[in-house]
Amino acid sequence: RQMIYAIISIFILIIFLIIIFTKKKSTPVNKGELGESIVTNILGKTENGNQYIINDLLFENESGKSCQIDHIYINKFGIWVIETKNYSGTIYGQENQREWTQVLSHGNKINKFYNPIKQNTTHIYNLSKYLEVKNIFHNVVVFLSNADISNIDYPSVYSTNKLTTIKSNNNSNTLLSVDKMEYYYNKLLQLQCNPTISKEEHINNIHNMQNQIKHGICPRCGGKLVLRTGKNGQFYGCSNFPKCKFTKNID
Repeated sequence: RQMIYAIISIFILIIFLIIIFTKKKSTPVNKGELGESIVTNILGKTENGNQYIINDLLFENESGKSCQIDHIYINKFGIWVIETKNYSGTIYGQENQREWTQVLSHGNKINKFYNPIKQNTTHIYNLSKYLEVKNIFHNVVVFLSNADISNIDYPSVYSTNKLTTIKSNNNSNTLLSVDKMEYYYNKLLQLQCNPTISKEEHINNIHNMQNQIKHGICPRCGGKLVLRTGKNGQFYGCSNFPKCKFTKNID
């Protein structure tokens, strides 16, 4: 009888561990990390003279706000700034929309998320300030293959199976010499090896930004968010416009 109780206890423990692991795996943070690891494997490793790669770069910009970039891929065609999204379902969105839409369960579940092209545009702006260079960046958004992105009309939104095209992009001009590639890589590597902010602080910054927006405060400049009307209807914009162009859709 003791043997039976022991077997039952082990069985219950295994079921419990499976449930915990499944829940942990499905959280947004772990889903994001899984997507980033897949893209990391596709990009490969740094190859001197050919390609240079920085994964998960976290730093503070000149205004003291944190910025986290999933992947930076440097080759002779420029600096490719890559934002990875591990989303399933059908994705709808346009380049200039503030929010994109994720449709699940045959339309029974709809989620909104911030336009990753705009998100990555901010990353590129911060990188250009740090590297003191412009016009060599490519804005790339990558969705894992379990997402249907056929409704996205933007040339640099890829599924993972198309990501390798950036390695031999015949439509791009050569922008960087080997010396320049190495220079930008080493400068970013130094930034990565000497972080000025932790991941915990970065997460707190995101929460603080969300709280500011919730209370009608512009997260960029501290101005007041006021109701405005544009060609696509009403939205919230910063009271310091045009100096600050932050906007938020009405929920």
